[in-house]
Amino acid sequence: MLRSGIINIKIPQQTAKVSTTFVRGKRTKAQGSLSPLAQRVVTQLSVLSASRKQPKLLKLSKEDLIKHQTIEKAWSLYKQQKRIKQVNQLQAQYKAMEEAMETLKKVSPELYEEANVSEQGKLFPLDMKVTTDYPPNKIWHYKFKK
Repeated sequence: MLRSGIINIKIPQQTAKVSTTFVRGKRTKAQGSLSPLAQRVVTQLSVLSASRKQPKLLKLSKEDLIKHQTIEKAWSLYKQQKRIKQVNQLQAQYKAMEEAMETLKKVSPELYEEANVSEQGKLFPLDMKVTTDYPPNKIWHYKFKK
């Protein structure tokens, strides 16, 4: 279904007609529909109206502003402490892994070498995949063989 329409845009000392064609719900502009001057004005108006799309800042009293800043600072400190705790935990895990590998290297060099063999191109077994909260996009693997 094709529909077409004419849109009038008033520009100082000039009126431009923009013809649009609707094809499958998409609106497309005809080639060369706006003059460069008209296109410049439209672009400038859209840039000016962009500031209206941002929410306006709340006008708070001095007391409320101090409360807000205190809450913001406390929240940032909490997030920072949480991040530091996570980094320390990961460092401890990595250190424990390194110690375990050094122990394995001392106890059995053969097992250490086998544990460090590159597994490039090896795929994770399908029957070991962890269950998730959402169903998969492909419900069943028909060609799966164990």
